[in-house]
Amino acid sequence: MNAARLPGPRARRRGWPRVLPWALPAWALLASGAVPAAAQEGGLASCARIPPADLRGICERQVLRVARYGGERPPFFYREDGAWVGFDVDLGRDMAARLGVRYAEDTEAASFDEVVAKVAGGGADVAVSKLSATLERAMQVRFSRPYLTVYQAILVNRLAAPRASDPFRDLDAPKYTIGALAGSAYVGYARNTLARAQVRPYDDFDTMMDDVVAGRLYAVLMDSARANTWRRTHSDQLIQVRTTIDKSRRDPLAIAVGWQDTHLVAWVDLYLDTIRADGTAEQLYARWFGGGEDAAAAPAEQP
Repeated sequence: MNAARLPGPRARRRGWPRVLPWALPAWALLASGAVPAAAQEGGLASCARIPPADLRGICERQVLRVARYGGERPPFFYREDGAWVGFDVDLGRDMAARLGVRYAEDTEAASFDEVVAKVAGGGADVAVSKLSATLERAMQVRFSRPYLTVYQAILVNRLAAPRASDPFRDLDAPKYTIGALAGSAYVGYARNTLARAQVRPYDDFDTMMDDVVAGRLYAVLMDSARANTWRRTHSDQLIQVRTTIDKSRRDPLAIAVGWQDTHLVAWVDLYLDTIRADGTAEQLYARWFGGGEDAAAAPAEQP
């Protein structure tokens, strides 16, 4: 499948929204991996007219290096017929197209924190990887304005914690152990949100979920999109696990760039404003999330 192909029947069987019949955005120009005509005509001579070193470097390489976590996180990024598809994939491709360069993705990172480290170390120009913009990560990289918002979700074993009518409040006690995926922002969120509980980081998501289903763990904390994915694919286990999504606990997702790349982050912010204005952001959101009050993510509020 080429990069611009829309999700097929298998994606819809997974429960992702049916694709809407709208025109392909700029990233479709890169479906074959070709450099857009504007970049071919300008060549390296045009790069000399770009004063900021961070943007000029991308122009001279003629490629935007995009870092992303190597696992699957539908509908942000997952494999369909051997190719990566999803909201973040489309966003990265569209950014490259509007820069007039090729798109190259790096999916070697084994955790979200490793994605941040990749950008901080100069191994990638940007990270478009469902990254939570946290204060700790902002000490290593610069973040754009948020492009989506997800919410904190807690999945509770019904028998282990039967009286937790408000788990964000009721499980905040030393006797409870809360799981969170290691290398994600949710270890820190758990320690802040449930400050008195015991937090257990897990290296493996499936092991963590097996433990909460079996009652070896009281609850797990994750984002609303991940929670909805698990619920969709494990409907037979919902009798053991109850999900609470608190939309007052927002988790802003943003694009990371190198800490020194001041002009690149300004370009990304303007890019996000531009796709909101021209309708691309709305189209991508409708394509991958479907919208409605029950959507697991929401477009970020404009500044």
